[in-house]
Order: sequence, then C-alpha cells, then structure tokens
Amino acid sequence: MTSVLAFIVAIGVLVTIHEFGHYLAARSCGIRVLKFSIGFGKPIFKYQANPQSTQWILSWIPLGGYVKMLDSREHESVSAQVDWSQAFDRQSIAAKMWVVFAGPFANLLLAFVCYWGLIAQGEVGLKPYIGPVEPGSLAAQAKLRQGDLIVSLDGKPVETWQETQWHMLENWVAHRSVLVLTKTAQGDVHQHVLPLNRLPGDPDGEVMQKAGLTVLMPVVPAVIGEVIPGSVAEKSGLQTGDRILKVNQKTISDWQQFVKVVRGNPGQPLKIEYQRAEHLYQIKLLPETVQQGGQKVGRLGAAVNMDAVDLTPYQVIRHYSASQAALRAVDKMHETIAFTLNMLGKMITGEASLKAISGPVSIADAAGESAGMGIKPYIGFIALLSISIAVMNLLPIPVLDGGHLLYHMAELIRGEPLPDKVLAIGQRLGLGILGALMFIAFFNDINRYLIG
Repeated sequence: MTSVLAFIVAIGVLVTIHEFGHYLAARSCGIRVLKFSIGFGKPIFKYQANPQSTQWILSWIPLGGYVKMLDSREHESVSAQVDWSQAFDRQSIAAKMWVVFAGPFANLLLAFVCYWGLIAQGEVGLKPYIGPVEPGSLAAQAKLRQGDLIVSLDGKPVETWQETQWHMLENWVAHRSVLVLTKTAQGDVHQHVLPLNRLPGDPDGEVMQKAGLTVLMPVVPAVIGEVIPGSVAEKSGLQTGDRILKVNQKTISDWQQFVKVVRGNPGQPLKIEYQRAEHLYQIKLLPETVQQGGQKVGRLGAAVNMDAVDLTPYQVIRHYSASQAALRAVDKMHETIAFTLNMLGKMITGEASLKAISGPVSIADAAGESAGMGIKPYIGFIALLSISIAVMNLLPIPVLDGGHLLYHMAELIRGEPLPDKVLAIGQRLGLGILGALMFIAFFNDINRYLIG
C-alpha cells in the first residue's frame, strides 16, 4: 500500500508540473488553453469559471495528463465565435517550440529545485572504506582488501561510497575496467584493476554488490532502533529496543549478520529469538520479498539502533553555500542526464539489454522503498524520476514533446507545416513505438515480480 501511495503522489506531482509548464508557456504566448487535465479516463472533478476560461479536470488514471489548446484545425472543439489569433497553430514557430519544450523544462526545473534543496542542507555520505569482500568475486580477484580506503578511481579522487558506486556504474555501462587506488590503515598505497567489463548481467544500481564489494560499517549489536509502520516487523510484534539473539537457532552477533540472514531468506519462515528488557521471546515470521538489482531479497521493515558516535569515523559531511549547492545540483543533473542518454544509446545499439526498461510496478516499488527510507530519499527519487520523464519526453518520437519539436524544426526549414498525411503517419509510428516500449516495460515487471 505504501508503494502504491508513494507512486501515485510522485507521478501526480511530476505530471502536474510537466503539464503546468506547457500551460504557463501557452498563456505567456497568448494562447487560449481549453482544458488542463491530470490523469486519464473518467473525470473525478471538473471546474470551469466561465465558458471562455480553462476547464480544469482530475481523472481516475494517474498515469499522465494533457493540456488542450485552441487550434484552428479543430473547429468542432470550440464555438464559432472565437479569437483565432489565440490558436496554437497560428503562433510563430519559436512560440510553438517554447510551449512544447516547456513541459520537459518544468520537470528539469523541479529536479534542480529538489537537488538544490537537499544539497543545501548538507550532504552526508559514507567514507569509501571496503567492507567484507565476497570470495571469488571480481573485487577479490583484483586483491581489494577489507578495511582499506578507496582514495581514487581512474585518477579521480573520491570522498564517499556513493561517489564510488556512481563511478563504478558508469564504467560498467561503458564496459570499462576501473583503476582503483587504495590506502591501508598503515598509509601504504596500492593500485588495483577492477575489470567491470567482465561483470555479467545488465548494468544496475547493484554494481558494487555484484562486483563483490561492500561498504565497511561499524559493528553494532542487533538492536532494533525503528520499526516501519505496516511492515512485517510491526505485524510480528517486534518493537524498538528489541535485541535479536538467534535466527533459526543460529546466534546473531551483530546487526549486519542479522540483515544478511533476512535478505537471504525472502518469503522463507524465520524463527527469531529476541530479548525485550529482561524477558526472552520467540516469534515466527516471513520476510517480505522485494526486488533489488534484479534479485529477490527479504525485508522486515526494521532499522538498526545506531548511535551517531558510532558512525562519525565512517561519515563524510559536506556543507555548501546556496550558490555552491546550485552548482552541485546542476552537476548532479548533468551526470544523470548523460548516464540516461548513454544507457538509451546502448539499448538502441544492442550493447545493453532492454531488461533495464522499468514499468509502473518497478517504479512503484522504488517509490515505496525510497519513501520508507524517509522524506529526503523520496525527494531524491522524485528528482531522478523527473529527469527521466524530461529526457524521455524530449526523444524525437512522434506524439512525444521531442517529436513535436522535430515537426516544428521541419516546419522552420520548409517554411510551412508538414502535410497532414505525414503527421498522420508519424502519429501511428509514434504510438507503435510507445506501445512497444510499454509492452517491454510490463513484460520486464512481470518477469521480475512474478517469474523472477
């Protein structure tokens, strides 16, 4: 339920911002807007101040929206007594291109505001200390060792584990090896070559895990610090302060060991022994099955009780001025856009699998997971999704904003609009491409969540 609600809120915000961008641009050019709709299907709500004003509509299916403008080519859509100078098709090419571009631009602006707001509060990251290395993994073969600090990647200094993960992901997509510079506790510096081009599977956010790398965390007792409402942990009766002692008769020494057991047993019964105050209890529960990096893992919905002092040696906290935060936000957006375009290009050329395309189920799951982590991760997810929507809408596919921009560019070159026959063919072609993409997205969701 959390995933569905988080998904609806995120999509609702992004669609509203996108369509409002079109609306404001149209009004700034003197274009009359007939309808502003959020959602598709049967309307839930309608409002129109007077016959000459915009009709505002809210519909049942929250997967899109539209802005309908006055157009002299659609005489039946309005009364006979209208001012056709307010029609979209009667505007200059520059005005029409601005109205079309304004939707994706609004999404990019939203992403900038989200990132700027988050960064201005200060970025908290984990230092790139290497945790336990998976035996036989690429990291083990590259002789990366637990406890060493990653200093740079391909000559570029890194300060946080998040920066390390992003650089690794970019190189995995590019099928490149990474030159890793590490420093030991004694100050010795070592070079390692991590051949990510040999990493199997499709590029995703789990690159570190698949390479056999984990971040080093302080060893803390398996004491629950927070229980997420509605989670398996809450329904099973676990509470803040409970100390996990055993799982399936196996002694649990620390929180990381407990998490590893839970993640490794999705949907499998676990017998948990725990201590609350001076009393011992036993319960049986089934960890929720969730998808992460194309794999099924277990989740209880409980967080560790960790004192801030325990994390201090492992954390990096960076503060920015308002202008510095703005520049950092722009840089973050640039990296995300470049990565998205790179992935799209590789899918078109066949270098990357179409399995990377996510449907509404995957997006909803990601929305719910980020929302469960707190408001900041959820805002970050909205920013990322907003960039994705902007980039996808600007692709030169008919029926998308990018396709309409292509039409107007052709009109600029020809000196007149494209023939209706060409527009009709483009419409069918665009719908066919979108239909194929939706089929692939839904197929990927079904494969991930039903077939596995």
